[in-house]
Amino acid sequence: MCNLTGNMSLTIRQVHFTPTMNMNANLVKVFRELIILGCGVLLTIYWTSAYTKMHFDTKLQLQSWNDIPKNKCSMSLRLRELDKVCTEYGWSSGFDKDNVENFKRILVDDNHKVLYCSIPKVACSSFKTFILTAATGINDTHFDVHDSNLLRRVGVKYLTDYDTKERETKLSTYFKFIVVRHPFDRLVSAYKEKFSTPTLMLKWYQKFIKMTFKENSTFDKDGRIKLTFDQFLYLIVKYYETSFNDRHWLSYYEHCHPCNIKYDYIIKLETIEHDLKMFYKNYFKSNERQDVIRRHNGRSNITDKLGEVTRLFSAIDPTIVKELLKIYEKDFMLFSYTWDSEGVGGCSLFDEKEVKCC
Repeated sequence: MCNLTGNMSLTIRQVHFTPTMNMNANLVKVFRELIILGCGVLLTIYWTSAYTKMHFDTKLQLQSWNDIPKNKCSMSLRLRELDKVCTEYGWSSGFDKDNVENFKRILVDDNHKVLYCSIPKVACSSFKTFILTAATGINDTHFDVHDSNLLRRVGVKYLTDYDTKERETKLSTYFKFIVVRHPFDRLVSAYKEKFSTPTLMLKWYQKFIKMTFKENSTFDKDGRIKLTFDQFLYLIVKYYETSFNDRHWLSYYEHCHPCNIKYDYIIKLETIEHDLKMFYKNYFKSNERQDVIRRHNGRSNITDKLGEVTRLFSAIDPTIVKELLKIYEKDFMLFSYTWDSEGVGGCSLFDEKEVKCC
């Protein structure tokens, strides 16, 4: 018999045979060798498992992220729902893994083996700053984290900076996360920052806006072009795939390819406090790292803002809303967001106890 214990003590007990067993010495020898061989196989399996645990500890840690109390929204539920939708609608096909353009939004922290897909208007500045500090130790509030060349110079690379083999290795072994919010909430945020006041982007698009709306164009008291929220949404519907295509309202699906890149963690702004708590607890252990994201994340105490989104969209032509739902259909379905017939934003996955989106 063999005794396989936690400290890997292996004991071969003496096997005694009586004459009545009618077994010759050769059979006894063969039997003993089979016992030793079997124990050797078990020993090999044990040490292989131990080796895997030691060398892939980061991945093993992620399993514990699903051990959230049943009254909480589990990360495994989000990931399973995403995978289910991708499979059901065939949204994984047609992806070119050799096209570097498909990976240009993904930042790399080789120090912690982390990949972050950056999406504008979803706490992008905060999480880029987080990656910067985690990867390099730089903690400068004036650092321009949106300057990709500057990030590269200090040691934060993008996945496009690696060859195909290196990319595939990092995609299969690194921890990958993405941050999302309700798609219409993101559109409201993009409009407020880029067009509700005189901005450089508004200046860039002024000729295009005048050409589109002509006599319906509006101006401020200083004669500068203005763009109303309904006009902004109209431009997205009309020119999303041509002259009004911008990363600040490009879909999550096109940004981060969630049906082809298997993300390990999905953070939602609607539940960011809970999500970040689990994020820190299970991956980044340092309190210093936590403080960085808190300092730079103005939405650390975010509450459900979908009421404001509902109010703003209530004044929008239903035809425009319908077209927007088509454009961002994948984002809504992949990340379990909804927009009902009454024009109210919500989610299809929710925490029944706390009555909030998962």
